[in-house]
Amino acid sequence: MLDSLKPLLRSAKLRVIRASAERMARRPAPRGGECLAPPAFVVGCGRSGTSILGVALREHPAVCYLREPYHLWANVDRRLDVTNLHYRGEARLFMDADDATPESRERFDRLILGARVRAGRPTLIEKTPHNAYRIGLIEAFTGGTARWVHIVRDGVDVARSIHRLATTQPYRMAGHADYNQWWGRDHLKWKRLAEEGPARGYFPEDVALLAADAQKGAYEWLTSLGEADRWRSVLADRLLEITYPQLTADPSGTLRLIAAHVGADAPASWLEAAAAMISAERRNDGAPLDLPPAMAVRFNELQARHGFPGRARAETRS
Repeated sequence: MLDSLKPLLRSAKLRVIRASAERMARRPAPRGGECLAPPAFVVGCGRSGTSILGVALREHPAVCYLREPYHLWANVDRRLDVTNLHYRGEARLFMDADDATPESRERFDRLILGARVRAGRPTLIEKTPHNAYRIGLIEAFTGGTARWVHIVRDGVDVARSIHRLATTQPYRMAGHADYNQWWGRDHLKWKRLAEEGPARGYFPEDVALLAADAQKGAYEWLTSLGEADRWRSVLADRLLEITYPQLTADPSGTLRLIAAHVGADAPASWLEAAAAMISAERRNDGAPLDLPPAMAVRFNELQARHGFPGRARAETRS
């Protein structure tokens, strides 16, 4: 009975949180956040361990943690709703400083930065994986002060995980028959990635050859890592990069490192409880990952750089 009600409950929840965000977007930004430390953003390709990291960070007594607040971002700028989860209409994946407007800056202050004032917690950590494609925009919103945590996982594991979610559809909502849990309404997120990625120089000759969800997931992994690399020199020491194996092998040490990076302390009580929430590394079994040759070469270069064992095979076509 409960399983049959879940799609209805999820749709009802979406309506409630969307209406709440719309109300907050019309109110002035709450006072008291001007002297707080810069916000921090956790990014990386989805299925890379951002969620389990966020669960641990959420328990910190000084942290206001925002977990994938798509309803808030959609009310900062409708174009940020790249899956059309909340609003049907124009959407973008990659967004830069030129896309910031006075209105969206104000709504960012109200909805995102204002969350820490409303929560009464000074350290804001926001986690939305595909904000890796919006670093320039968020840098403009924050005046180039934000802290960034980029988490990387074996790209073969990520691609297989994306394939599983995109094809099995475990998360369904009433009234959203065309919504794919990974790619959004009518696969809009993939359409934007397939259009905007090549325009940014990411394998323009090869994207049309990608058919399977695992291949498309590998392309998402490649482009998200590419964006982190593109911003690396600008962000300098404001960027902390960790790997999923690093987090799972040494959760206490990694969490202590992240806390220091975002300007928070690491009380022993939090560190012990948070580290216990992080389970051992999980691997995703599946078919070999075949990619167009140039894409496979770059994929394997990045795998080697991060010490990951998985490799893509160069696809041969007659």
